[in-house]
Amino acid sequence: MGLVQNIYNNRNRYKQALMGRRVVFHHVPKCAGTSVSRALRLRYFLSEESIAAPGTAAVIASQYGEQNFSKLEDFNRIRRFRVELLHYLMWKDVFFIGGHVPFNHTAYQQFRGYNLITVLRDPVERYISEYFYNYQRNHQSKIDMDFADYIESPLGQRNAMKFCEYFCGTTELTIDNPGNLVKQAKDHLEKFSVIGFTENMPQFESDVRSALGVRVSFGVQNKRTTSDKAVSDIVTPELKQRVTEMCRFDQEIYEFAKTIRTRLKSK
Repeated sequence: MGLVQNIYNNRNRYKQALMGRRVVFHHVPKCAGTSVSRALRLRYFLSEESIAAPGTAAVIASQYGEQNFSKLEDFNRIRRFRVELLHYLMWKDVFFIGGHVPFNHTAYQQFRGYNLITVLRDPVERYISEYFYNYQRNHQSKIDMDFADYIESPLGQRNAMKFCEYFCGTTELTIDNPGNLVKQAKDHLEKFSVIGFTENMPQFESDVRSALGVRVSFGVQNKRTTSDKAVSDIVTPELKQRVTEMCRFDQEIYEFAKTIRTRLKSK
């Protein structure tokens, strides 16, 4: 057997030795995920794939025409596509998979060799940050509404349940029963190997090293360009209180995730 053939036949064993454990990073928008993805993609450069938001949106647009992701039907179309990509990349045995893709219960059941990780952020801070990041930005998640109009829109209401959306486990999202989404999200977060929080990224780095057997350093990408004063001028105390009320389901998931982190640390 030639050297090249031997390397090919044993490629998975070599990849395992070089790269550590297989991982899926579920990147919730505006939760420091760009920094995490970049660091892990470099660490897993021999076997990594991203489920990128712009690319998946472009593919869907080429097949179905321009989409309006404020409509649940269009949103679920790209959600299904991203979940299908997740299944395919796990089937291909890619060692690092990251992107704006939700947890999927079927994928978890079929591909048990993967460690799941994510980073969460205070839901109200995350919601406000996402709005300013997408406001009049020329991409698939562009927001044209003023903040007061946005929070009362269907899109604004749905984006207040981002943790429900990412961790409920279903291929298609329905939001008529938030209590059930919260329960499902809590159950599924219990399956994660590492849950980080933006207020303590050094701890997340340490937890990733312990769980995955890789050494990484997460910098800061996609820094907010809107000043604190500009945000406070737009997000009045009254509007912020409304956002807090809207984010109550995500807040429950967030607080529960912190208890998971505490339990994992105590093991």
